[in-house]
Amino acid sequence: MENIILSRGVISLKINWHLSLALVCVVLGVLLATSFNTQQRNEEALNSTRKKNLIETIHELEKSRGKLESEIKGERAQIAKYEELAAKNQGILTSYTKELNKVKTAAGLVQAKGRGLAVTLADNPQYPKDDPNPNNYVIHDYDIRLIVNTLWVGGAQAISVNNQRLISTSSIRCAGDFILINSTRLSSPYTIKAIGNPDKLKSALNEDASSRQFLNDVAKFYGLKVSIDQENNMSINGYNGGLLIDKASVVGGGK
Repeated sequence: MENIILSRGVISLKINWHLSLALVCVVLGVLLATSFNTQQRNEEALNSTRKKNLIETIHELEKSRGKLESEIKGERAQIAKYEELAAKNQGILTSYTKELNKVKTAAGLVQAKGRGLAVTLADNPQYPKDDPNPNNYVIHDYDIRLIVNTLWVGGAQAISVNNQRLISTSSIRCAGDFILINSTRLSSPYTIKAIGNPDKLKSALNEDASSRQFLNDVAKFYGLKVSIDQENNMSINGYNGGLLIDKASVVGGGK
């Protein structure tokens, strides 16, 4: 009888020990989970604050850039008036003014008008959600560069993308979900306007193997939107950004 009582005591001690260990584990698990959730919330709050501050900074810089572009446009208009007045008052400046206007036109600083071609590119609005690579269904910076370079080869005299005039210092590059041209964020759809002989420009797009493949094959396969329209009265505004060129040289074969 004593052996039975003793064994029951041992069993009771074992049960109590297991219960204590289980209780400690539960408490430890709750503490760890609480600590992890608190850390996650702190990190999310910190990231949200940083993201908000960054977005506000970007918007402020974009407003500042727009204001500066307007000021540059106004200053150039004032300079043009002074140049015209000087040319009228002093005949010796007439030839200079004409030459200056030619240079401005070549540099893309004045408005261009004439016949041309408008190429519009847009993302696929309904791409397959199960595709592992959704980037195939959007227009990229290199797609726009391809079309722009082909149009230059085709004899374009002036080109713009979503009203951003392209000049010798313009760049077309990716910036997250946007495409950056002349420090301006652009999004789909992208309308590329090129002033020049519409037939020659269209022929250039068809004759260039890379452009033809993109417009006819790649775009159709991935559902990208493409339209090519001829315009008889096209207008492209002059470049309004700053010109910070310290050194320049003629490319081999250039004029």
